[in-house]
Amino acid sequence: MPFADLLQWVSQSRKTGTLSVEGEPHNKKIYFRDGLIAAASSENPKEFLGYYLVGWGLLGDEELQELLDMQEQHGTLLGELLVIIGRLSREDLQHILQVKTEETIYELFLWTQGDFRFLENILPAKKFQPLNLPVEMIVLEGVRRKDEWARCTEHIPDETYIPKVVKAVDVEQLGEIELNILREINDENSIENIALQNRMAFFHVLMFVFQGMSHGLFEVRAPGDEITAIPGFSKGSWMTLIHQVEEMMAEGELLAAFQRLGEIRDKYTSEPDVTKQADEVQQKLEDAARELKLTSSAVLELAIPSTELTSLTCSPQEGFLLSRINGAYSLGEILKMIPGSELENKLLVNNLMQRGVVRHGDQ
Repeated sequence: MPFADLLQWVSQSRKTGTLSVEGEPHNKKIYFRDGLIAAASSENPKEFLGYYLVGWGLLGDEELQELLDMQEQHGTLLGELLVIIGRLSREDLQHILQVKTEETIYELFLWTQGDFRFLENILPAKKFQPLNLPVEMIVLEGVRRKDEWARCTEHIPDETYIPKVVKAVDVEQLGEIELNILREINDENSIENIALQNRMAFFHVLMFVFQGMSHGLFEVRAPGDEITAIPGFSKGSWMTLIHQVEEMMAEGELLAAFQRLGEIRDKYTSEPDVTKQADEVQQKLEDAARELKLTSSAVLELAIPSTELTSLTCSPQEGFLLSRINGAYSLGEILKMIPGSELENKLLVNNLMQRGVVRHGDQ
């Protein structure tokens, strides 16, 4: 299903719930209320709220970390906290959240493949002020950007490329926004840097540079090998990732939460604070797994015809598990056959049951 059609289906059905889109390298979620886009979240650090707050110069990295700690203590949303302490007006917060939400969604129009699920009437546990963005405008802009991006990529592969002026520009023909962009083009700033300094989406800078290149005014070069830090994604920003795991758990996505927690552990192996926090979250996962209706003596059966297995999207581990389900082995016996931790394998079984692939047989 094309992504634009998917959005329109949710909108026209006036649905409330979460559209979960899974792909490489990041998964995303779009939240709807009565067919309107309420918010969006992403695993991409460049689509976190902190990226905009720090990248736009509204907060420093240390300030952001202090606020994330406060957020954890008080159980409130980061944006609401900024309004409460007077760092942002509600109007400024709404503007940043709208830009963040729109950019998270526009990037999905560039995806060539991915998996999606719509979780009806399921929204984040924490209350938030919905943006109520109409889908029609998002689709029109998303399709336009996709077409424009296709024209740009041969010359400017991504936002990390660095433009420079090679021919005099007639500034009399430029508006204020274009002039501000032009001032930051110095053969050092990347397209992304220029966008952040002007507090705008990098797509607008990209198009300005591309149009200038078509007139011979600009050239671009690839970035060097140096690693550039992501604004707002400081050493302590692993807390944001931990929060995402907890949100997945609250929405019943226990397997995804377990896998995401493993990625965090792998990435921050040298951080004892991360290990401690991850252990606490894993304990919650284990508690949640014990609450699942999974009886060791229950016999597992396929809930779909075996002929449909070849077209089923599943991981190698899920495929191995499915190969052991023959209507004779109990859950306890199967868990002993397959590699990996018992917790992960239970969550695999639960996920397959939620998807309607596997069911309990006679006990």
